[in-house]
Amino acid sequence: MTRAVRRGDDRGAVAALVAVLLSTGVLVGMAALSVDVGQLYAERRQVQNGADAAALAVAAGCAASTTCTAATGGIANLNANDGATAVVSVCGAERAALPACPANSGPVLTQCPPAPAGVEGWVRVGTATATAGGGTLLPPTFARALAGNAGYAGTQVRACAQAAWGGEASGTALPLTISLCEWSAATANGTTFAPPPPYPPYPAGEVALKLHATNDATGCPASAPSGSNLPGGFGWLASNNCQTTTIAGGTVSSDPGVSASSCADQLNALVGTLLYLPVFDQASGSGSGGQYRIHGFAAFYFDGYALPGAHPNTVNPHGTVTKCKGSDKCIYGWFTQGLVPTGGQIGPVSMGARVVALTG
Repeated sequence: MTRAVRRGDDRGAVAALVAVLLSTGVLVGMAALSVDVGQLYAERRQVQNGADAAALAVAAGCAASTTCTAATGGIANLNANDGATAVVSVCGAERAALPACPANSGPVLTQCPPAPAGVEGWVRVGTATATAGGGTLLPPTFARALAGNAGYAGTQVRACAQAAWGGEASGTALPLTISLCEWSAATANGTTFAPPPPYPPYPAGEVALKLHATNDATGCPASAPSGSNLPGGFGWLASNNCQTTTIAGGTVSSDPGVSASSCADQLNALVGTLLYLPVFDQASGSGSGGQYRIHGFAAFYFDGYALPGAHPNTVNPHGTVTKCKGSDKCIYGWFTQGLVPTGGQIGPVSMGARVVALTG
Protein backbone atom coordinates (compact mmCIF):
# COMPACT_ATOMS: atom_id res chain seq x y z
CA MET A 1 0.00 0.00 0.00
CA THR A 2 2.83 2.41 0.88
CA ARG A 3 4.67 1.65 -2.37
CA ALA A 4 1.48 2.28 -4.38
CA VAL A 5 0.97 5.66 -2.75
CA ARG A 6 4.54 6.71 -3.44
CA ARG A 7 4.24 5.70 -7.12
CA GLY A 8 1.17 7.86 -7.41
CA ASP A 9 3.05 10.85 -6.01
CA ASP A 10 5.50 10.71 -9.00
CA ARG A 11 2.78 11.23 -11.59
CA GLY A 12 3.33 14.37 -13.64
CA ALA A 13 6.98 14.72 -12.66
CA VAL A 14 8.21 14.12 -16.20
CA ALA A 15 5.84 16.71 -17.63
CA ALA A 16 6.99 19.21 -15.03
CA LEU A 17 10.63 18.49 -15.82
CA VAL A 18 10.03 18.95 -19.55
CA ALA A 19 8.23 22.21 -18.89
CA VAL A 20 11.15 23.49 -16.84
CA LEU A 21 13.68 22.45 -19.48
CA LEU A 22 11.64 24.06 -22.23
CA SER A 23 11.13 27.28 -20.32
CA THR A 24 14.87 27.59 -19.66
CA GLY A 25 15.77 26.76 -23.29
CA VAL A 26 17.77 23.67 -22.45
CA LEU A 27 15.85 21.29 -24.74
CA VAL A 28 15.74 23.83 -27.58
CA GLY A 29 19.48 24.36 -27.20
CA MET A 30 20.13 20.64 -27.30
CA ALA A 31 17.94 20.33 -30.39
CA ALA A 32 19.76 23.22 -32.05
CA LEU A 33 23.08 21.67 -31.19
CA SER A 34 22.21 18.23 -32.54
CA VAL A 35 19.97 19.08 -35.51
CA ASP A 36 21.27 22.42 -36.75
CA VAL A 37 24.94 21.60 -36.25
CA GLY A 38 24.33 18.24 -37.91
CA GLN A 39 22.81 20.06 -40.88
CA LEU A 40 25.89 22.29 -41.08
CA TYR A 41 28.20 19.27 -41.19
CA ALA A 42 26.06 17.62 -43.87
CA GLU A 43 26.00 20.84 -45.90
CA ARG A 44 29.75 21.19 -45.66
CA ARG A 45 30.19 17.67 -46.98
CA GLN A 46 27.95 18.50 -49.93
CA VAL A 47 29.67 21.77 -50.85
CA GLN A 48 33.07 20.08 -50.42
CA ASN A 49 32.04 17.22 -52.72
CA GLY A 50 30.81 19.80 -55.20
CA ALA A 51 34.13 21.66 -55.05
CA ASP A 52 36.09 18.41 -55.50
CA ALA A 53 34.03 17.36 -58.52
CA ALA A 54 34.17 20.80 -60.14
CA ALA A 55 37.93 21.12 -59.61
CA LEU A 56 38.53 17.72 -61.19
CA ALA A 57 36.30 18.62 -64.13
CA VAL A 58 38.09 21.91 -64.82
CA ALA A 59 41.52 20.30 -64.41
CA ALA A 60 40.58 17.47 -66.78
CA GLY A 61 39.51 20.01 -69.39
CA CYS A 62 42.79 21.88 -69.01
CA ALA A 63 44.87 18.72 -69.19
CA ALA A 64 43.11 17.45 -72.29
CA SER A 65 43.77 20.54 -74.41
CA THR A 66 46.09 23.52 -74.82
CA THR A 67 43.40 25.80 -73.41
CA CYS A 68 40.89 25.43 -70.64
CA THR A 69 37.82 27.13 -69.29
CA ALA A 70 36.69 28.19 -65.86
CA ALA A 71 33.19 26.83 -66.55
CA THR A 72 32.22 23.99 -64.22
CA GLY A 73 29.19 22.86 -66.20
CA GLY A 74 26.94 22.67 -63.16
CA ILE A 75 28.77 19.61 -61.87
CA ALA A 76 28.88 21.01 -58.32
CA ASN A 77 25.07 20.95 -58.22
CA LEU A 78 25.03 17.19 -58.68
CA ASN A 79 26.57 16.73 -55.24
CA ALA A 80 23.89 18.71 -53.37
CA ASN A 81 20.73 17.12 -51.98
CA ASP A 82 18.65 19.99 -53.36
CA GLY A 83 20.61 20.14 -56.63
CA ALA A 84 22.05 23.58 -55.90
CA THR A 85 25.56 24.59 -54.91
CA ALA A 86 27.09 27.99 -55.63
CA VAL A 87 30.49 28.07 -57.39
CA VAL A 88 31.94 31.30 -56.03
CA SER A 89 35.44 31.16 -57.52
CA VAL A 90 37.55 29.35 -60.11
CA CYS A 91 41.24 30.19 -60.41
CA GLY A 92 44.53 28.49 -61.11
CA ALA A 93 47.95 28.52 -62.72
CA GLU A 94 49.60 27.57 -66.03
CA ARG A 95 46.63 28.46 -68.23
CA ALA A 96 45.86 31.99 -69.43
CA ALA A 97 42.10 31.32 -69.25
CA LEU A 98 42.26 30.91 -65.47
CA PRO A 99 42.58 34.01 -63.27
CA ALA A 100 45.31 34.03 -60.65
CA CYS A 101 44.27 32.85 -57.21
CA PRO A 102 44.11 35.39 -54.37
CA ALA A 103 45.84 34.86 -51.06
CA ASN A 104 44.02 32.75 -48.49
CA SER A 105 41.70 34.59 -46.14
CA GLY A 106 38.82 33.80 -43.82
CA PRO A 107 38.41 30.85 -41.44
CA VAL A 108 41.10 28.19 -41.62
CA LEU A 109 38.46 25.50 -42.25
CA THR A 110 37.47 27.07 -45.59
CA GLN A 111 40.93 28.09 -46.78
CA CYS A 112 42.41 26.52 -49.88
CA PRO A 113 45.51 24.32 -49.72
CA PRO A 114 48.95 25.67 -50.73
CA ALA A 115 49.81 25.59 -54.45
CA PRO A 116 51.18 22.17 -55.43
CA ALA A 117 54.74 21.67 -56.69
CA GLY A 118 55.99 19.39 -59.46
CA VAL A 119 52.84 19.58 -61.63
CA GLU A 120 52.05 21.04 -65.05
CA GLY A 121 49.16 23.11 -63.79
CA TRP A 122 46.48 23.35 -61.13
CA VAL A 123 43.07 24.81 -60.47
CA ARG A 124 41.07 25.77 -57.37
CA VAL A 125 37.30 25.87 -57.09
CA GLY A 126 35.45 27.52 -54.22
CA THR A 127 31.85 26.58 -53.45
CA ALA A 128 29.22 27.80 -51.00
CA THR A 129 25.68 27.11 -49.84
CA ALA A 130 22.92 27.79 -52.33
CA THR A 131 19.28 26.72 -52.19
CA ALA A 132 16.96 25.62 -54.94
CA GLY A 133 14.90 28.74 -54.28
CA GLY A 134 17.84 31.04 -54.91
CA GLY A 135 18.92 31.67 -51.32
CA THR A 136 22.50 31.62 -50.11
CA LEU A 137 21.98 30.60 -46.47
CA LEU A 138 21.36 27.24 -44.86
CA PRO A 139 18.24 27.98 -42.78
CA PRO A 140 18.14 26.82 -39.14
CA THR A 141 15.61 24.41 -37.69
CA PHE A 142 15.84 25.17 -33.96
CA ALA A 143 18.57 27.80 -33.54
CA ARG A 144 16.18 30.70 -34.26
CA ALA A 145 14.04 29.67 -31.30
CA LEU A 146 16.83 30.29 -28.80
CA ALA A 147 16.51 33.35 -26.62
CA GLY A 148 18.03 36.39 -28.31
CA ASN A 149 18.52 34.50 -31.57
CA ALA A 150 15.26 35.34 -33.35
CA GLY A 151 17.07 37.30 -36.07
CA TYR A 152 19.37 34.43 -37.04
CA ALA A 153 18.61 33.61 -40.70
CA GLY A 154 21.14 30.86 -41.26
CA THR A 155 24.74 30.37 -42.37
CA GLN A 156 26.52 30.13 -45.70
CA VAL A 157 28.89 27.17 -45.65
CA ARG A 158 31.99 27.38 -47.85
CA ALA A 159 34.56 24.90 -49.17
CA CYS A 160 37.58 24.87 -51.47
CA ALA A 161 39.14 22.12 -53.58
CA GLN A 162 42.32 21.99 -55.61
CA ALA A 163 43.14 19.66 -58.50
CA ALA A 164 46.29 19.41 -60.61
CA TRP A 165 47.45 17.68 -63.74
CA GLY A 166 50.81 16.37 -64.90
CA GLY A 167 52.67 13.35 -66.19
CA GLU A 168 51.85 9.79 -65.22
CA ALA A 169 53.79 8.38 -62.27
CA SER A 170 53.16 4.70 -63.00
CA GLY A 171 51.06 2.62 -65.32
CA THR A 172 50.03 -0.84 -66.43
CA ALA A 173 50.04 -1.32 -70.19
CA LEU A 174 51.14 -3.38 -73.16
CA PRO A 175 54.70 -4.57 -72.36
CA LEU A 176 56.49 -2.30 -74.84
CA THR A 177 58.90 0.49 -74.06
CA ILE A 178 60.03 3.26 -76.43
CA SER A 179 63.38 5.02 -76.28
CA LEU A 180 63.50 8.63 -75.15
CA CYS A 181 65.57 9.32 -78.24
CA GLU A 182 62.81 8.22 -80.60
CA TRP A 183 60.13 10.05 -78.63
CA SER A 184 62.21 13.24 -78.73
CA ALA A 185 62.82 12.91 -82.47
CA ALA A 186 59.13 12.35 -83.20
CA THR A 187 57.87 15.19 -80.98
CA ALA A 188 60.64 17.79 -81.48
CA ASN A 189 61.70 17.28 -77.87
CA GLY A 190 58.13 17.31 -76.60
CA THR A 191 56.98 20.46 -78.42
CA THR A 192 54.98 18.94 -81.29
CA PHE A 193 52.14 16.46 -80.84
CA ALA A 194 49.41 15.18 -83.08
CA PRO A 195 45.90 16.36 -82.15
CA PRO A 196 44.09 13.89 -79.91
CA PRO A 197 41.84 11.27 -81.53
CA PRO A 198 39.29 10.30 -82.74
CA TYR A 199 40.67 9.62 -86.22
CA PRO A 200 40.03 9.80 -89.18
CA PRO A 201 40.88 12.23 -90.56
CA TYR A 202 44.38 11.07 -89.88
CA PRO A 203 46.92 13.79 -89.02
CA ALA A 204 50.33 14.17 -90.61
CA GLY A 205 53.42 12.95 -88.88
CA GLU A 206 52.75 9.24 -88.49
CA VAL A 207 55.87 7.50 -87.20
CA ALA A 208 57.16 3.96 -87.40
CA LEU A 209 58.83 2.87 -84.18
CA LYS A 210 61.26 0.08 -84.91
CA LEU A 211 62.85 -2.94 -83.31
CA HIS A 212 66.39 -3.57 -84.68
CA ALA A 213 65.58 -1.82 -87.97
CA THR A 214 67.69 -2.24 -91.09
CA ASN A 215 67.93 1.53 -91.45
CA ASP A 216 67.25 4.16 -88.83
CA ALA A 217 66.83 7.77 -89.89
CA THR A 218 65.90 9.10 -86.45
CA GLY A 219 69.46 9.87 -85.43
CA CYS A 220 69.13 7.51 -82.46
CA PRO A 221 71.77 4.84 -81.75
CA ALA A 222 71.72 2.01 -84.22
CA SER A 223 69.32 -0.80 -83.48
CA ALA A 224 70.75 -3.97 -82.06
CA PRO A 225 71.20 -7.45 -83.58
CA SER A 226 68.27 -9.82 -83.66
CA GLY A 227 66.95 -10.73 -80.25
CA SER A 228 68.46 -7.75 -78.37
CA ASN A 229 66.69 -4.74 -76.88
CA LEU A 230 68.93 -1.69 -76.65
CA PRO A 231 68.42 2.10 -76.97
CA GLY A 232 67.44 3.27 -80.41
CA GLY A 233 64.22 1.37 -80.75
CA PHE A 234 61.65 -0.17 -78.45
CA GLY A 235 61.65 -3.49 -76.71
CA TRP A 236 59.42 -6.05 -75.12
CA LEU A 237 59.25 -6.09 -71.35
CA ALA A 238 58.80 -8.95 -68.92
CA SER A 239 55.05 -9.28 -68.46
CA ASN A 240 52.15 -11.18 -66.97
CA ASN A 241 49.32 -11.90 -69.43
CA CYS A 242 50.78 -9.29 -71.79
CA GLN A 243 50.58 -6.52 -69.15
CA THR A 244 53.45 -4.80 -67.36
CA THR A 245 53.39 -2.24 -64.54
CA THR A 246 56.20 0.31 -64.65
CA ILE A 247 57.14 3.32 -62.52
CA ALA A 248 58.77 6.57 -63.64
CA GLY A 249 62.33 6.52 -62.33
CA GLY A 250 62.25 2.75 -61.79
CA THR A 251 63.66 -0.14 -63.81
CA VAL A 252 61.97 -3.05 -65.52
CA SER A 253 63.34 -6.27 -66.97
CA SER A 254 63.45 -6.92 -70.69
CA ASP A 255 61.95 -9.86 -72.51
CA PRO A 256 64.41 -10.97 -75.22
CA GLY A 257 63.30 -11.61 -78.76
CA VAL A 258 61.09 -9.69 -81.14
CA SER A 259 58.19 -12.06 -81.69
CA ALA A 260 54.80 -10.74 -80.62
CA SER A 261 53.21 -14.17 -80.51
CA SER A 262 52.35 -14.02 -76.81
CA CYS A 263 50.65 -10.66 -77.29
CA ALA A 264 49.23 -11.20 -80.79
CA ASP A 265 45.58 -11.11 -79.72
CA GLN A 266 46.04 -8.05 -77.52
CA LEU A 267 47.93 -6.20 -80.25
CA ASN A 268 45.19 -6.82 -82.75
CA ALA A 269 42.49 -5.65 -80.32
CA LEU A 270 44.40 -2.47 -79.44
CA VAL A 271 44.89 -1.20 -83.00
CA GLY A 272 43.00 2.07 -83.36
CA THR A 273 43.24 2.98 -79.65
CA LEU A 274 45.34 5.28 -77.50
CA LEU A 275 48.14 3.54 -75.60
CA TYR A 276 50.06 4.91 -72.63
CA LEU A 277 53.51 3.43 -73.05
CA PRO A 278 56.61 3.72 -70.85
CA VAL A 279 59.59 5.58 -72.32
CA PHE A 280 63.10 4.53 -71.27
CA ASP A 281 66.17 6.74 -71.03
CA GLN A 282 68.74 4.09 -70.18
CA ALA A 283 69.23 0.40 -70.92
CA SER A 284 71.77 -2.02 -69.53
CA GLY A 285 72.58 -5.71 -69.75
CA SER A 286 71.32 -8.01 -72.47
CA GLY A 287 68.81 -10.74 -73.07
CA SER A 288 66.70 -11.75 -70.07
CA GLY A 289 69.17 -9.88 -67.85
CA GLY A 290 68.52 -6.59 -69.57
CA GLN A 291 67.06 -3.63 -67.71
CA TYR A 292 65.31 -0.47 -68.85
CA ARG A 293 65.11 2.67 -66.72
CA ILE A 294 61.73 4.35 -67.23
CA HIS A 295 61.83 8.10 -67.82
CA GLY A 296 58.10 8.76 -68.18
CA PHE A 297 54.99 7.81 -70.13
CA ALA A 298 53.89 8.75 -73.64
CA ALA A 299 50.42 8.81 -75.18
CA PHE A 300 50.65 6.94 -78.50
CA TYR A 301 47.78 6.40 -80.92
CA PHE A 302 48.36 2.82 -82.07
CA ASP A 303 47.62 2.80 -85.78
CA GLY A 304 49.09 -0.56 -86.74
CA TYR A 305 52.03 -2.96 -86.59
CA ALA A 306 54.26 -5.28 -88.57
CA LEU A 307 55.77 -7.78 -86.14
CA PRO A 308 56.74 -11.46 -86.30
CA GLY A 309 54.30 -13.77 -84.62
CA ALA A 310 51.34 -11.48 -85.32
CA HIS A 311 49.51 -10.87 -88.58
CA PRO A 312 50.22 -7.28 -89.78
CA ASN A 313 47.34 -4.91 -89.17
CA THR A 314 46.61 -1.19 -89.63
CA VAL A 315 43.50 0.99 -89.50
CA ASN A 316 44.99 3.74 -91.64
CA PRO A 317 44.81 2.87 -95.37
CA HIS A 318 47.14 5.78 -96.14
CA GLY A 319 49.67 5.03 -93.42
CA THR A 320 53.43 5.04 -93.81
CA VAL A 321 53.71 1.28 -93.88
CA THR A 322 56.52 1.63 -96.41
CA LYS A 323 58.76 2.92 -93.62
CA CYS A 324 58.92 -0.61 -92.27
CA LYS A 325 60.56 -2.81 -94.92
CA GLY A 326 62.19 -6.17 -95.20
CA SER A 327 63.20 -7.46 -91.80
CA ASP A 328 62.12 -4.26 -89.99
CA LYS A 329 59.75 -4.75 -87.07
CA CYS A 330 57.56 -1.76 -86.33
CA ILE A 331 54.52 -0.26 -84.72
CA TYR A 332 52.86 2.74 -86.36
CA GLY A 333 51.04 5.74 -85.01
CA TRP A 334 51.20 9.24 -83.59
CA PHE A 335 52.48 10.70 -80.37
CA THR A 336 49.70 12.80 -78.94
CA GLN A 337 48.43 13.99 -75.55
CA GLY A 338 45.68 12.41 -73.52
CA LEU A 339 44.27 11.71 -70.09
CA VAL A 340 45.01 8.32 -68.59
CA PRO A 341 41.50 6.85 -68.10
CA THR A 342 42.46 4.94 -64.96
CA GLY A 343 43.79 8.05 -63.20
CA GLY A 344 46.62 7.67 -60.72
CA GLN A 345 49.37 9.77 -59.19
CA ILE A 346 51.05 12.71 -60.89
CA GLY A 347 54.66 11.95 -61.83
CA PRO A 348 57.76 14.08 -62.22
CA VAL A 349 57.87 14.05 -66.05
CA SER A 350 55.16 14.97 -68.54
CA MET A 351 55.48 13.31 -71.97
CA GLY A 352 51.89 13.42 -73.23
CA ALA A 353 50.26 10.91 -70.90
CA ARG A 354 48.56 13.02 -68.26
CA VAL A 355 46.91 12.32 -64.91
CA VAL A 356 44.47 14.53 -63.01
CA ALA A 357 44.29 14.28 -59.22
CA LEU A 358 43.01 16.20 -56.22
CA THR A 359 45.83 17.92 -54.34
CA GLY A 360 43.77 19.34 -51.48
